Amino acid sequence: MSEANQNLAELARKKRHLHLIEKIQAGKALTKQEITELEQFETEPLPATIVKTVEEVAKVMGVTYRTVQRWKLDGMPSTKEGFYDLEEINSWHVQRSQRFKEQDGRAYWDEKISQYKAELLRLEVKKATSEVILYREHVEIIREQVRGIKMGFLRLPHYIAPKLYQQEPKVICEILDNEIRSIINQFAGAYNADKTDKGKSKDH
Repeated sequence: MSEANQNLAELARKKRHLHLIEKIQAGKALTKQEITELEQFETEPLPATIVKTVEEVAKVMGVTYRTVQRWKLDGMPSTKEGFYDLEEINSWHVQRSQRFKEQDGRAYWDEKISQYKAELLRLEVKKATSEVILYREHVEIIREQVRGIKMGFLRLPHYIAPKLYQQEPKVICEILDNEIRSIINQFAGAYNADKTDKGKSKDH
């Protein structure tokens, strides 16, 4: 067989392989013959630069599995068969890294300023619809919470000591757990109640 005919035969095999994969992806059932064909395609040796799994990409590129998963979300190339060409991935990675370096310029800061303005606008809308409270009010509420929780924990030893006398370790743990949760929930509830009251006062 001439080289031209070999190339045509290889092209036909690749098209057939791709057709079977697309059929599976479309949710169509394969015949027994097609399954056998697909198994033959899958067991054929791949070119040295082609790997089948994300794990193999991670190993060759010297990164973690999660990193490659993020790369996929960012547009990391793959073959039509769902495999990975390491040469293409390396080229894509170099170009991507270069883009990140170029972001240190004016375009990067223009984008950051736009994001900042958009965030300010979002907060203004929330404020107008009573979804957020003023920063000063929020700080004061947090301070009151901290002071209250601090006082609750300071009085806890004097209050709890008689209850723990001659108790089993398991019972002591349960008592302490209940008292600590009570202190935390008490002030968490006060914070939520404060927000509710402020919302009601605005309605009147």
